Amino acid sequence: MGMPSKTTADYRHAGQKAAAALRKEKKEPRLTDKQRALIDFMVHEGMDRKRAAEAAGVTDETARLALRNPQVLAYLNEEMEVLRTGARPRALRKMADLLDAKTERIQFEAAKYLDGMDRPSHAVGATQVNVQVTNTVNVTPGYVIDLRPGEFNEAAGAQQIEHLAHEEAISLEELAVSEDVPLED
Repeated sequence: MGMPSKTTADYRHAGQKAAAALRKEKKEPRLTDKQRALIDFMVHEGMDRKRAAEAAGVTDETARLALRNPQVLAYLNEEMEVLRTGARPRALRKMADLLDAKTERIQFEAAKYLDGMDRPSHAVGATQVNVQVTNTVNVTPGYVIDLRPGEFNEAAGAQQIEHLAHEEAISLEELAVSEDVPLED
C-alpha cells in the first residue's frame, strides 16, 4: 500500500505557511514571469486554470504542478487578499443600497449585515470588544470571590456574603490541628 497523496488542504496549508514565512522575512515570493502571469490571470481576470495556463504560455499540467509550489501558493494567497480587499468597499456599498430594497426581508438582512450582527467575531469589520489584562488572567464579568488570606476591607467597597452562624462551626486553623478529623493517607 502506497503513501496517500497530498490533499488540497495540505497544499493550501503549505501556501499559507509559505506566505506567512515570506511576510515575516519581508521577502517577495520568487516566481517566474509565467508563474506570476498564471496567478494574475486566475485571480484578477477570473480565468480557470486551463485558460489561465494558455494565456500565460504554459501547459495545464505545468500550471497544476506550479500550484503545488509554496512560493506560487504564497503569491496566490497575496493576490487573493488584494482582490478581496479591493472588493470590500463595493460589497459594502451594495449592502447599503439594499437597505432601500422592495422587500422587508432583504432590507432586514442588509441592516443586520451592516450592523455586524450576522458576522462571526473574527470577520473583518465585525464589532466586538475584547479585553486582555495579561496572558494569564481571564476577565469575565460577574462576582469575584477573594479567597486570599487577609483582612476583610469593607471600606474598599467589598461586601461580605451573609451567612448563618452555627454554634458548632470551627475555623480552618482549629480544623487543621483537630484530632477528631481523620487524615487521608
